[in-house]
Amino acid sequence: MKLNTLNIYNYTLSQFFGLMILTVIYNHYYIQLSLKLRWMIYCYAVLALITNLLYVQDDTRITFYSNIITSIIICSYAASYFMKIIREGRADRDMFIVNILVFLFFSIECIISTTFNFLISNHLSWVAPIWLFRGILLLSFYIAFINLGCGVGKIRIR
Repeated sequence: MKLNTLNIYNYTLSQFFGLMILTVIYNHYYIQLSLKLRWMIYCYAVLALITNLLYVQDDTRITFYSNIITSIIICSYAASYFMKIIREGRADRDMFIVNILVFLFFSIECIISTTFNFLISNHLSWVAPIWLFRGILLLSFYIAFINLGCGVGKIRIR
């Protein structure tokens, strides 16, 4: 288990950078977040990063409960975009697909975070379908962002 200690730090860093980057992307392309709200989210991200880096438990009881809040924040970005679509009545197809995948992945990530100890400490035959489903959603999420990135010059902002 000592070799997996670095993965604990990688997961913590990916949670931090994911929240920071998605906050910037959503603020720029999807919904306008107030400066005060953005700073509150940035402060939460830094606080969660420091807490998760300093509070590493023993290898048998790894928890990332702060990831639940992070996932809820990101899901709220997607939900806000969906509300914006309902109000305006129009949506870009690529941005809509990205938002659906963001919402799906991070809602599943929120559920997985509540059962993280179970998923990393039990037999693979029990937990493999859950990790496989998460992996498929994550791959779809990345493909949608790559597709959006390739067409970013064609997107009209606001």
